[in-house]
Amino acid sequence: MSKVILDKNDMACFLAECKQTFNDLITSTKRENQDQILNRKGLADYFHVSPNSIDDWVNLGMPYALLGKTKRFSTKSALKWFHEQEKTTKPTKKRPIRIVNE
Repeated sequence: MSKVILDKNDMACFLAECKQTFNDLITSTKRENQDQILNRKGLADYFHVSPNSIDDWVNLGMPYALLGKTKRFSTKSALKWFHEQEKTTKPTKKRPIRIVNE
C-alpha cells in the first residue's frame, strides 16, 4: 500500500477541496429533491440536454404549464414523465443486420 505525505499547506488545500466537493454534492442533492419550476432552457440545463430535446419531449407528451406564451416545467413532473418513458427490453439473440454498399 502506498502512503502520501502532505505538508500542512497541502493538507489544508486538500481538506478545503474535499469540503467544497461535499458541499456541492449536498447542494445538488437538495436541489434534485425539491420541485423547481423552470423554462425550456432551464429544464434543458437540468437534464444536460439541448433545448431542442425538450421540444421533442414536449411533442412526445412531457407535461408543462403555459404561463402567457411561455412553457413552464415542473422538475418533479418532468422526471416522473421521463422515468415512465423508460422501456424494459429483453436482450435479443438475433444478430444485427449488416448493410454493405456495393
